[in-house]
Amino acid sequence: MKEKEYKYDAFISYRHCELDKFVAENLHRILESYELPKNLKEKLNIQGRTIKRVFRDQEELPLSSNLEDPILEALHDSKYLIVICSPRLKDSLWCKKEIQTFKKLRGRKNIICVLIEGEPSDSFPEEVLTDEVEKTLKNGKVKKEKILIEPLAADVRGNDKKEVLKKIKEEKLRLVAAMYNLDYDDLKQRHKLRRQKQILTTSIVVAAACILFTLYTSIMLIKINNQQKILKLHQALSLSSKSEDYLNKDNRYDAIKSSYQALTKFNGVKMPYTSNAEYTLVESLGLYDVGSSYKSVSQIETKGVTDCIKSSSNNKYAAVYDESDEITLFNSKTLKKIGVYEAYATDDTFSFVGDNIFSYIDKKGNINIIDIKTGKQINQIKRNESYTALQGAKTGEYLSYIDNKTLYIYNIKENKIVTSIHSKDPYKKEIFYSEDSNYIFTATSENSFDINKEEYMTIHVIETKTGKEINNVVLNAGYMSGILTKGNNAYLLLNRSIGQGFNLLAVSYDFINNNINWTTTKEGNWGKFINRSYPENTNNLAIVHYNTVDILNADTGEDIISFTANSEIINIYSYYNKEIYLIFLNNGSVNYINMEYKNSIEYNGKYELNLSRYKDVTLSKNGFLLIPDKENRVILYEANSNKKIKKTNKTIEYNIDKSVKYTDYDKLKKEYNMKNKSLVDKMFYDDKKELLFVNYTNEDIAIYNVKNKKLLKTLNNVGKVETYFGRDIYNRIYIGDISNSYILDNNYDTVGHIKSLRKIDKDKLFISNNGSIYSIKVYTLKDILKEAENYLK
Repeated sequence: MKEKEYKYDAFISYRHCELDKFVAENLHRILESYELPKNLKEKLNIQGRTIKRVFRDQEELPLSSNLEDPILEALHDSKYLIVICSPRLKDSLWCKKEIQTFKKLRGRKNIICVLIEGEPSDSFPEEVLTDEVEKTLKNGKVKKEKILIEPLAADVRGNDKKEVLKKIKEEKLRLVAAMYNLDYDDLKQRHKLRRQKQILTTSIVVAAACILFTLYTSIMLIKINNQQKILKLHQALSLSSKSEDYLNKDNRYDAIKSSYQALTKFNGVKMPYTSNAEYTLVESLGLYDVGSSYKSVSQIETKGVTDCIKSSSNNKYAAVYDESDEITLFNSKTLKKIGVYEAYATDDTFSFVGDNIFSYIDKKGNINIIDIKTGKQINQIKRNESYTALQGAKTGEYLSYIDNKTLYIYNIKENKIVTSIHSKDPYKKEIFYSEDSNYIFTATSENSFDINKEEYMTIHVIETKTGKEINNVVLNAGYMSGILTKGNNAYLLLNRSIGQGFNLLAVSYDFINNNINWTTTKEGNWGKFINRSYPENTNNLAIVHYNTVDILNADTGEDIISFTANSEIINIYSYYNKEIYLIFLNNGSVNYINMEYKNSIEYNGKYELNLSRYKDVTLSKNGFLLIPDKENRVILYEANSNKKIKKTNKTIEYNIDKSVKYTDYDKLKKEYNMKNKSLVDKMFYDDKKELLFVNYTNEDIAIYNVKNKKLLKTLNNVGKVETYFGRDIYNRIYIGDISNSYILDNNYDTVGHIKSLRKIDKDKLFISNNGSIYSIKVYTLKDILKEAENYLK
């Protein structure tokens, strides 16, 4: 009878632990690669490979909603079962089931054990150590009994994986002998003779192969060298592409680091030069910047997603709260961390007190007072009930805080409570100081859970030094968004909600004489920010609700004009010398409202905020700190300029090169056999008329050799280019227009970008900004790398 043909020569059963898996994987590989001596294969009538296929579930198991079915199928189709035995195997119910199932199919004789760890009594499962036999008793009944059986086993135990692997290679013959019913010693001897024959044959062939190998090696070395060059080039291009991505995400540090690595070494491997990397490094460093626009210059990372940010009154310091319940205090110029503090923070639970003190409510409810210069705690106000809000005075002397129905005024310098003011109704969380910090404004209201009930709040005016309440007023509102003061007048931005609706309420209140000057209501709007004009002879208010700014007359409350932005407003700032309002939008746009012309404009290019969404913004010493939405970083934007750029007394006019007349365009299109002839926008020559530059309306630039009319290079998506500025002492070309210019290397690739270039004078460039001319040296690649090294340090 012909023996059944099996799909698998063997099924490996093992526990999915580190050593067990290591042995199973290597045994699988070694068995499938083993070949019997030729004469034995002929004797056993084996065609093709000796062991054609071994099943190991991690290798062969297909995707299935029921993992049991394919394993049962594999067990049916396997001739032998190899069990990897360790003390861990006994704990696997799945391995037990595999052994039991196989015993029912093939019996014990086709089960082979491989001992990898522990003693046999600890590692061999009961299923391979025992067998059931039927015994007929004297009364004729049949009884099943278990008898001990010595399993067929190979021992590959070792002190480490290296030793175990060596023993697997040695014991493979014992497994193969069992699978083919061969004598182990005979197979081992035949294997030894075959090995000796192979060595002899190899020795004869080696001599002849040496010459061929030497030739082959030389060819392969050339190929490998070329492949390595290609791989390095791809790596360099990838790094420069990453640098560009970082720059587009306003991550300047990583942009500089990535492009620097692309020009030097990455993971210890020297990178080939690429013009892309030089271009992104020049852009990232801002070497030719004269401060014409606000760009990201650095960033600070937080543990969690940033939530809100505040700055000190002199804008030298900032504090940001993130969703990991940490407040990070840092220098807003250098972004150096001063301290990180744990707190359950909101907008109302941390505050600067003047320019040198920072305060916050910690997780235990205590108020901690921090010396900003050292970042160390200098005092602590222990919790009374549960402090809910605090606010520091700009003068730096007083700190006010609330614990539900009590308002405290604390003197920082004298380290004592000035007064505590109790109320029958709870205090709101918002606390405001007058501009001179002489008065405190806060509010109380009765708790009400009826959403349809009218809301009323009492605004309290308290003298800061004495803690005496001088006046109060009841207003139909439930929330305070902001208070500004000017003289005796307080301008309040309030909100109220009734049912599903809400209204904005703006109030002018003479808090000294306790008079309401005027009130203005805007139905269906929620007030976010309030600001006012500061120049003399102006007295206007700017009220922000969502994406709209309403300018009101502060004397009458009447609307003057309204401006609507294309996205939600995240903050508004006033100029002190002109009635101009600067508004930041969450989409990264920045708009100016100029009341002299009563218009609103967005200065494209003035603020290069490249992210799609921002959450909050505050002032820094020389720029702005912005929080990206759903990110764990704060980005500093400044009108940053290269410190080596110098202002000159030169007057340089911008001249458009008119060397190619429009009447000659059709003739040149034919002569140079130009593609996309209909898209040609501008043509001009270099100074020696050796090169012809063609700018297309799709912002591509084609460069032609004038002598042979051949196309030298096409630069894609460069922009508008209309003039040739010249060459520097390194023979690099400068082309551009009144706004943007580009540096081309000797291969006509772009290696730099300059805004408002006006002239080249050998090793100097002259750049225009706000009507002035600045000079800067021409940077070589060596100079650029040095600047990058200094920055990264």
